Amino acid sequence: MTFAIADSGNDAELHATLASLSAQLCQRFDAVVTCAPSRAEAVTHALLFVRDSINVRLVAASAPASLLELHQLALEHTAETWFGVILAGDRLAPQAVSSIQFTLAKWPDAAVIYADEDWIAEGQARCKPRFKSAWDPEAQLGFDLLDGLCVMKHANVLAAGGFRAEFEPAASYDLRCRVAMPLPCSQVRHIPSVLYHRQVPPIMDAGDTRQAVEAYAAAARRVAAEAAFRQTGMAAEVLPSPIAEFVNHVRRPLPNPAPRVSVLVPTRDRANLVRTCLDGLLRKTDYPDFEVLILDNDSVEPATLSLFTELAADPRVRVLRVPGPFNFSTINNVGVQASTGEVLLFLNNDIEILDGGWLREMVGEAMRPDIGCVGAKLLYGDGTVQHAGVMLQSGPLAMHVCRTDGATDTGLDGRLAGTRDYLAVTGACLAVRRSVFEQVGGFDGEHLPVAYNDIDLCLKVNDAGYRNICTPFASLLHLESASRGHDHVSEEKQQRAQREQAHASTKWIDRFEHDPYHNPNVQLDWLTGAHLAHNAGQRWQLAR
Repeated sequence: MTFAIADSGNDAELHATLASLSAQLCQRFDAVVTCAPSRAEAVTHALLFVRDSINVRLVAASAPASLLELHQLALEHTAETWFGVILAGDRLAPQAVSSIQFTLAKWPDAAVIYADEDWIAEGQARCKPRFKSAWDPEAQLGFDLLDGLCVMKHANVLAAGGFRAEFEPAASYDLRCRVAMPLPCSQVRHIPSVLYHRQVPPIMDAGDTRQAVEAYAAAARRVAAEAAFRQTGMAAEVLPSPIAEFVNHVRRPLPNPAPRVSVLVPTRDRANLVRTCLDGLLRKTDYPDFEVLILDNDSVEPATLSLFTELAADPRVRVLRVPGPFNFSTINNVGVQASTGEVLLFLNNDIEILDGGWLREMVGEAMRPDIGCVGAKLLYGDGTVQHAGVMLQSGPLAMHVCRTDGATDTGLDGRLAGTRDYLAVTGACLAVRRSVFEQVGGFDGEHLPVAYNDIDLCLKVNDAGYRNICTPFASLLHLESASRGHDHVSEEKQQRAQREQAHASTKWIDRFEHDPYHNPNVQLDWLTGAHLAHNAGQRWQLAR
């Protein structure tokens, strides 16, 4: 394993990085330090303080060189199997190399390994931890999941063409995308431990900072556009996220012609909710071809029956009677059999449409061949987040990511600003291709009539080889459980909820015990949000 360090011209920064190499518990690695000709003497002196057991080589450029050119020079002078870059001034945790070696022993087919990170401020205070998920191509396109400590097989880096100057100042992001994105997910491995400490950069003029951020963001969007094209073979528009301009919104194109979407809305009375939901669907939604199936589960109120007659006058709307005890899974399965769309959109009747482009966003994602279920960002009436993806914890607990964060917050690790992979998303607003839904047998009406049916569906879809994602660029209002009420209001509902929870726990115990998208350094609480886990080892302040 070889780490490349490009000298920045600052002696203190170089000494800090080299000292972290000397402090490694495992000494089985090399380092290549590259520098401009004028810095050769100073760098040679700095290398004298590195432990003798570490093989450190100096390669001086033949002429003045940029940091990117120095990184490329180090790559060309590397012969080891693994290659990584450490920026001068940044530091490795003492257990960094040993953790990488352990990961390689556990997963010998890995081609990329990356870890969590934080920052070291003045006075050596640790701050701003970035607790990452398992490999997530959507997160990589959105905001460089592999940034920080990332080692890649040297042969793969060379095959990708090394660093490309035309993508500066995002050339390192470009290289990581070209190396990792084509790989099977099993060959990109995450170490859920903070092994890389970034140096807090010097204070810059506000105008200079703004210019640097804009330059990087613009270059990163070009990187993401090329990577998205390589991923699917179709050009995608890449825009800055409206929540954080440094996060990319990869807008996937719709096929031509756009596939028909069947929107399935179960209800029992609640005319006020249905009217609001259908008004948004029929009047606000900008999509060329969709049908709405209102799945009527024994409505009796005159206002509801009158509304059904009114809505059925629209050729896009059908009312399908599905009598019997409320069973969300069975009702939707019956609706699917009567529908005609290539894409199925399961929608609760207590959803309110906020903008016209939500369905285009979800269908563009759902039509990708490797994507299974697609979820949306759902907001409470007060504007806080109700759902932006589901993480599983032991219990079993299906925890909504960033719940109660503000609608314009970026969320922990930017999860509310860009599209992300999850094991599951809520069925309150879920898009999936009909072929995928039928392949896994639909919802489980026998064991999961009300709760956990969406989790079960998503996990079956994941087991079938598809990735489930949630896009914050489809944002809707959700009055949660307005129709059926909450499960604690009656003994009968509590018993039913307990049976469903027990079934989900037994069937999917391995997923609830280990969700790869949930970083074990973070504990999710339904009421108070994300907190550091008791075993995190360091007391950081979690930033939202």
